[in-house]
Amino acid sequence: MKEIILKFKKLGLVLSTVAAGVALITLSGCSNSSASEDIITMKGDTVQVSDLYSAAKEFPAMSTNTLLQNVTFDKIFEKESSIAKEATSKKIDTQYNTIKDQYGSQFETALSQQGLSTSNFKAYLKTQLLEQAAIEQDIAKTQYTTANLKTAWESYHPEVSAIVLTETTKDAATKAIAANKADASKFNTDNASSKVSFDSTSTSVPTDVQTAAWKLKNDQISDVITSTSTSTGTTSYYVVKMIKTSDKGTDMNKYKSELKNIIKTQKMSDTSYVSSVIAGYLKKYNVTVKENAFSSLFSQFTSTSSSN
Repeated sequence: MKEIILKFKKLGLVLSTVAAGVALITLSGCSNSSASEDIITMKGDTVQVSDLYSAAKEFPAMSTNTLLQNVTFDKIFEKESSIAKEATSKKIDTQYNTIKDQYGSQFETALSQQGLSTSNFKAYLKTQLLEQAAIEQDIAKTQYTTANLKTAWESYHPEVSAIVLTETTKDAATKAIAANKADASKFNTDNASSKVSFDSTSTSVPTDVQTAAWKLKNDQISDVITSTSTSTGTTSYYVVKMIKTSDKGTDMNKYKSELKNIIKTQKMSDTSYVSSVIAGYLKKYNVTVKENAFSSLFSQFTSTSSSN
């Protein structure tokens, strides 16, 4: 599932999956244990065999390791009031309905593609909202430093408005440039639907196209810009005509909100950083795995933390 669900899925890949090379351990390892036997202990709580079976019943498509990680993280983050408030029933319902409305009749199909169902999706969202809140909270506390803000400022370009044409052939892009030269006013009218606003954080306009755009003054048009998608390998040909450019000036504080968003986006996708944050919570709550079969359950977090 894409867009909203994948926003959570991406974070979940860091927080809720087993590191490469770790063998899948099935529930059979606990088949001879009593329901009240502890698999994991932590300050003020435990994860028992009964918790694991309940989670497996709710999420039958998930591996045992993922289930145990999720149950553990839920218990930890729910003890942190500033994190727990970001995953209230109201917020979960809001997120659920937003996604459901977005996908309409394809909602159940989209969930199925992610190994989810309408019956367990809210529980899934709760886990992901808790995890996301934990990471965002740490980012706010530790990453909005002057040094990091200055680094983000160096490459930041404020929003501009431009006509951005995408063509499948270089010849078509060249003809567009010629059309602007012949009648700039008509070109603007004919391509009004291709007018977009974007800044250096935008993902809708390729980075190399942005770089070319920043060099343009108002009413200037670029040469043909060749850009190849890193995800699909498809080559497209762009033409950019600047409608209204902007200059960020020298006052970094004016764009502090945008710079913080840049830092947050970078850190949320930094697996080493995310793992180190999780390792901090595992240490804070003295999380201990009692069952030998799951001894490496959190090694992907603790090993990353110790290597930083």
